[in-house]
Amino acid sequence: MTRIFLVDDEPLVLIGMQGMLNWSELGYEVVGTARNGAEALKAIEEKPPDIVVSDIRMPVMDGFTLAESCHKDGSALPVFIMLTSYEEFDYVKRSMRLGVVDYLVKIDLTAEGLAAALDKARTVVEKEHRLQEPSAPAVSMDSYRDRLFLQLYSGSLTDRARFDRQCAELDLHFDAPQYVVALGSLQVPEQATDQLLTLSTGVTRMAAETLPKYHPCRVTGMDLRHFSVLLPLQEGEDPEATLAPALQATGQILYNYFSSPIYWAVGRPVKDILQVAQSQKDAFATLQLLRSDAPVVFYHERPNTPLDHRAQVVAQVQQYIREHLAERLTLNEVAAVFNFSPNYLSQLFAQNSESGFVEFVTATRIAAAKETMASTDMKIYEISNEVGFESAFYFSKVFKKLEGVSPREYIQRMKGSYVDAKDDAGI
Repeated sequence: MTRIFLVDDEPLVLIGMQGMLNWSELGYEVVGTARNGAEALKAIEEKPPDIVVSDIRMPVMDGFTLAESCHKDGSALPVFIMLTSYEEFDYVKRSMRLGVVDYLVKIDLTAEGLAAALDKARTVVEKEHRLQEPSAPAVSMDSYRDRLFLQLYSGSLTDRARFDRQCAELDLHFDAPQYVVALGSLQVPEQATDQLLTLSTGVTRMAAETLPKYHPCRVTGMDLRHFSVLLPLQEGEDPEATLAPALQATGQILYNYFSSPIYWAVGRPVKDILQVAQSQKDAFATLQLLRSDAPVVFYHERPNTPLDHRAQVVAQVQQYIREHLAERLTLNEVAAVFNFSPNYLSQLFAQNSESGFVEFVTATRIAAAKETMASTDMKIYEISNEVGFESAFYFSKVFKKLEGVSPREYIQRMKGSYVDAKDDAGI
């Protein structure tokens, strides 16, 4: 509601104005009245209105003095509509200042004339409110760093000189002998899926605060159900012995707070930071081995059990899907590639995967789209085509459903300001 204050030394005029309009229906609220400028000034200072409708000639303090007093600190609000008489008409025309946006001749005052003046004043008020709104916070250095990590995981960073230059600008240091990627997997209860965005954001943020207490790391959100953790290791350090306790402890803390289990799939160590995309791929392949009695699993090249074998088969199918996203990936067509029946492949996914076949294909396409957004300047329709969606419209619809924002909003949020900063730096 736009707040209105009425000032006039004639009681009948005040009563008449209050009953002239259906204020609330028009989006206004009369927050007070006064019989002179001094009385009005005191009330306005205690409860500032947006618009003051005031008579000019009043005892103790006139309307112009009231307006001048209200704006002595340089503020633009409240704006004033002045009530005048025929004799003062020319004088008022020369005095359209001090936040006065309109004037009305009292004897000719009508509901239509008052409503029109109020609309004019409200336009000024709304413009001023927009100007007073705090600017959007500058993109933090962490958002720039997240973009670099997304590029690392996508495998798109191949120019070492450029990478080193970006790291120096972002104050990032990669001097460990080896690195491993752990993939945090959020196990969302069925009843919580409608709050997935909020839950995912909270879990990822708390993981970023908690896990470094046990082992140095960097946490980066990947999608609504997964986040990647880059963990440095010393030469010869055993990943399982070093990391399992830290991941288990962090997972328990997150579960205690959010009541949603967190499973961890860990890839193989790599010695070159520019190769961490491979460790993350290993982690994705290992997701299929996760279950309640094995919430932390490390990648092994050879399966140890029949269950591992089925999970490894699913991992191979998933890897095929990741490498052929631009192609048609129906259940029938992918099953034919591996000489399976569609029903058998569907069952494999149901029994050895976090999601069904169709859900996995869709989620993988969206994840790939996000990586492409982070590492290229391709247009949305080009990205849609590259990751295998039948149309940019359908891609945008699915993307917003899974990520909570449209592709354009995601690009602007993750990339917009960074691109400007990168251009300024000559990168």
